[in-house]
Amino acid sequence: MGDQSQEPATTWLLSLYRTERDPSGSLLISVASPLGPILGCAVPAAFGALVTLMFRAAGASALLVLFAVIVIGVLAYNGSRLWVCGPGTIQPARAFWGARLRAGATHTAQSVVLHRDLWRADAGSTDTVYVAEDSSHRLKVLSVHNWAGRESRVASGGMGSLARSGPVVVSAPSPLRPWANETLMPAVSEAVSELAEILQRELAVPLVYECEQIGAKPRGR
Repeated sequence: MGDQSQEPATTWLLSLYRTERDPSGSLLISVASPLGPILGCAVPAAFGALVTLMFRAAGASALLVLFAVIVIGVLAYNGSRLWVCGPGTIQPARAFWGARLRAGATHTAQSVVLHRDLWRADAGSTDTVYVAEDSSHRLKVLSVHNWAGRESRVASGGMGSLARSGPVVVSAPSPLRPWANETLMPAVSEAVSELAEILQRELAVPLVYECEQIGAKPRGR
């Protein structure tokens, strides 16, 4: 009987990140699809441009289109990130429509860092998962903004209204918990803890905790 080749199975995480195995056995972690935020920007911009053209305001219409192009470009670029993970190593890369176009240097992983920034006035927090190469260099893999008493969203990389352009995930149970130890894990969103545990397992490195109380709140509605 001949060999039956199969496409790599894709697993969707709670953060809407995706994981799959490449032929060498390395784990590929891809960010959430930017399609939703892109449509959320493109559709209103196109409508606004048509309205301004109806009133013969070509200049305003051109500005709307230019703004939309810039924002869509940022969202598409941020949505192209992926990481190739193996025992003790991680390699950042870029992929568009499933094709890996550019890979960065391979880094030696020393630890996975679960870091919390508490916003001022108890407004919420930002939880970030890093992979640390040494004390001075780390790779950010996932950030989630937690608005206290409201919701948690995957950070899109933007501020202002873009701070809420990312997908909604499971809310952090204790977004204001300030402890930099293992009790931080159950305080973050399950989308964060899930990815931190996957990285720790795949990289075979320790998980460490950090917390700072000087984080600035992302602007947004």
